[in-house]
Amino acid sequence: MIDLSNYKKNIYQNYGFRECPFYGEDGVIEKIFSQIGVSELPTCVEFGELRVLGTTTRSFRIRYKSKSVYFSSSLDIKSFFLNILDILKVTFIKKSLGYLKFFFNLPFKEFATVNNIDEILQQHSVNKKNLDLLTVDIDSYDYYLVKEILSRGYRPKLFIVEYNPSFGLETSCTVPLKADLESNNKRIYGASFTALNSLFKKFEYKICFVTGFCNLFYIRKDFSDQFVSPRIEDEITDTNEKILDFIQKYCQTGFLPSWFNYPYPSKEEISKLDQV
Repeated sequence: MIDLSNYKKNIYQNYGFRECPFYGEDGVIEKIFSQIGVSELPTCVEFGELRVLGTTTRSFRIRYKSKSVYFSSSLDIKSFFLNILDILKVTFIKKSLGYLKFFFNLPFKEFATVNNIDEILQQHSVNKKNLDLLTVDIDSYDYYLVKEILSRGYRPKLFIVEYNPSFGLETSCTVPLKADLESNNKRIYGASFTALNSLFKKFEYKICFVTGFCNLFYIRKDFSDQFVSPRIEDEITDTNEKILDFIQKYCQTGFLPSWFNYPYPSKEEISKLDQV
């Protein structure tokens, strides 16, 4: 069985016009798909992304020149031009005109909800049973969006979702679907590990990698016996000391999460979340 913690490596963070944040995920994603293979038409979907060579799926896009469906609730003209430059730079670096196909699937603006997500994916011809990689990172009701996607029958080989390590391992909670939280604490976002892990288990996915304070990697059941499951107790960055240690090892110099200097959620703040 493969221990993916041995494959943390930053590879493509400078393949776009501007440096992208990096967390050691490039090497992990490359190892996963070199092991399990890709579809005849490699395809990835990413929610909450503005960049053609975004922070999570970029290694898959570059390695396989994949079709990509990626969108965000906010997308401006500046991002559009940066994406044009991203495509031109990766084409130059790799010396392959094949990357010009990225012009045909630029990020688009869409506010994803549990009510419209199936329609959005169908409009972009996303194959429910033959999808390689799907990533959700919207900093709010990620739990409910993931639940809706899985309930609709979408089964990517690898499903990546952001989690909130500040919620710890003792609670199974998520930001409400209809968020009415009046909080200025930026550590209040997304869902806890326990909530997401229970959800994925119901749909026969197994955790295969944890990216510090960022993402959980879930592998589909038919590939799960090829990978070691990490011990979340060892991987979760639930203290500032652990966060800083992860940053020093895998992130760019000077990087800090936007929520780092905010207080850890109080019991009162946790009680206002949905307990799932």
